[in-house]
Amino acid sequence: MKLSDSERAFLEATLPHLDAVHAAARRLCPDRSRAEDLVQETYLRAFVGFSDYRGGSARAWLTTICLNVARGEWRRQSRRVTEAPLDIDEVWPHGSGAGAADVARTAQANIDREAVSRALTKLPEEQRLAIVLMDLAGNTASEVAAMVGAPRGTVLARAHRGRRKLAQLLGAQGVDCDMP
Repeated sequence: MKLSDSERAFLEATLPHLDAVHAAARRLCPDRSRAEDLVQETYLRAFVGFSDYRGGSARAWLTTICLNVARGEWRRQSRRVTEAPLDIDEVWPHGSGAGAADVARTAQANIDREAVSRALTKLPEEQRLAIVLMDLAGNTASEVAAMVGAPRGTVLARAHRGRRKLAQLLGAQGVDCDMP
């Protein structure tokens, strides 16, 4: 199949950032299948809107789209009750010879991940987004500022306050985190 020039340009601009978008989606959507859906929806919307793309950081542009899609999903989810099925692959690793130590490490990692996920949901949205986009997705404060439409200093303040509150919430859950 032969690609058009615009399709080739889209792929060249966006595919190098697929891992970054996927990482952001996994942080915004802890359920693996929903995160994959979020990445697909992000790339679909980016493809549709590529003619309006003005250049600059394609990574920041894609992450902004991902964030906006996730926000829309959060709004829809807040209006309906959902059940999250247990992802057995995350709880019990498949493979030969998984010993008790491996199972214990996997369980501990999942408990800590679940504690962090629960604590993140208790943060105000602005603080949660600053932490997810900077600390977990690896964006700079300037990139996050452009994504959320706030000054860089505001993003840094939100991240700082959010980290402190996150540490308090995790401490209340019994998770040891060293933060002054």
